[in-house]
Amino acid sequence: MHELFPELAPFEVHLLLLSVWGYLRENSPLPQKFTFQPELGVFRRDFGRDGDLGKHLAVLHSVLHRNIHRLGLL
Repeated sequence: MHELFPELAPFEVHLLLLSVWGYLRENSPLPQKFTFQPELGVFRRDFGRDGDLGKHLAVLHSVLHRNIHRLGLL
């Protein structure tokens, strides 16, 4: 997402940061949300259990749509 910041208006960056903060507030990175995968030797998180991601992605979608003429080449 950081690649977008230089191309956006300050209020759009503010909206994106608020949506990221809202996602993190509702889906904190607790250790209980990770499962160990022994074949890989790593812990992975299943984001499918986090509920409705659409409400957090709506702001990103709106900002991208509004600025598609500049961001389409990124």
